[in-house]
Amino acid sequence: MQTGRHTDYLPSYWAGLTDRPMFYSRDLAHQMLGGHLLGLDAENLAMLRHFAASANERRGWYPLWAFHFDGTPAAIDYHDDDDFVREIPAPFELVEKAVEQYRWTRDERFLRVPEIAGFIRSTLTSFVRAHDPLGTQVAGERGTGDIFQGTATYNEVEHPPHLVVAADGIASQWAAHAALGEIAADAELDPRFTRWNAERTTALETEFAEGWWLAEHERYTAGFTSDGPVSGFGLESTWFPAVKGIMRPDDRAAAHLDFLSTCLEQSPPHNIEAFTYLPEAYLRYGRDEDALRWIRFLAASRADYPEVPFTHVAHIVTGLTGLSVGPRRGEVRTRPHIPADAWLEVDGIAVGTSTIGVRHDGHEASELWVTGGSGVTWTGTWPDGRTTRVDVPVGGRVRVTADGTTAVLHEQK
Repeated sequence: MQTGRHTDYLPSYWAGLTDRPMFYSRDLAHQMLGGHLLGLDAENLAMLRHFAASANERRGWYPLWAFHFDGTPAAIDYHDDDDFVREIPAPFELVEKAVEQYRWTRDERFLRVPEIAGFIRSTLTSFVRAHDPLGTQVAGERGTGDIFQGTATYNEVEHPPHLVVAADGIASQWAAHAALGEIAADAELDPRFTRWNAERTTALETEFAEGWWLAEHERYTAGFTSDGPVSGFGLESTWFPAVKGIMRPDDRAAAHLDFLSTCLEQSPPHNIEAFTYLPEAYLRYGRDEDALRWIRFLAASRADYPEVPFTHVAHIVTGLTGLSVGPRRGEVRTRPHIPADAWLEVDGIAVGTSTIGVRHDGHEASELWVTGGSGVTWTGTWPDGRTTRVDVPVGGRVRVTADGTTAVLHEQK
């Protein structure tokens, strides 16, 4: 963490290779939830705000790729406004994560400071119009494969033919619209903008479901060149549809995840960063054993790449507990993703104005408690899909069991 270390530094933390004293847009997007859970909200806001401010019309509405801790562009990735690293998913991820941070913190600055508010709108409107190679309102690039000229995918080892639109691009675009489309009234966003985002979410989901499925291969395409779909394993462009959740939870999603698992066994990625996405991909579709395998793999790696420890915190605290924040203030949700004979407990989690803890005892019982701030409304979901909803006051601790029994274990007098 760089906050307080140097008067010329932004509030920031390392988000990139350890031999590069910088923070990167892609890395930051993936580390922000872990950053929040570690108490780094000021750093998250400062870095997000800096990326947002760097996007302008001259740069094709792209944010810059990386900054030094003092806020200057990283020369290794930026030569001039026509020659800098840029990849389609990144701006959409930053929009999605701005909304995510708002939901976890209820700090309106994540949505409303001028730099971020302007970036959100320009990314979902001007950016898409400026980068629409197929005329489908799906953002992409020209297919040069040159990251300094812009690529459609995060897959930097992509070989020809190069994609003009990629599955990680459309998935990230969809996720940005979906995040804004779900924002509740207490965010005080323009309701027309919120409705428009909800409409775009539906349109992109339909586009992906109907236009990106390769029936003969039983998987979703990694993307399209100007000549048509590409069917092979595309690393990020293969797992991002699962990470973001654009795949409908049906037999097609199951088949695509089977394909991903096979490819990971046959051609595992060479970089540890790639594996940090896999727990999210499998957890989202209820493949808990696969997710836990990759969480353990990452822990055993002892890798010092910052994404590994940051995402490990999130995988444990929110992934295995299924802890998420609802669109309205004071709403939290859980779902156990642990083995039936295991237990997991996390505590001191900042959720809006509340501080909470969660415990799962296999698939039999769950507890939630509030130790500070205000009470919450807790919806617990069981592996079979049943739900339990209960209000938990400050100082309260409630236990619910799989048979629907609710017990107040402690309540502050």
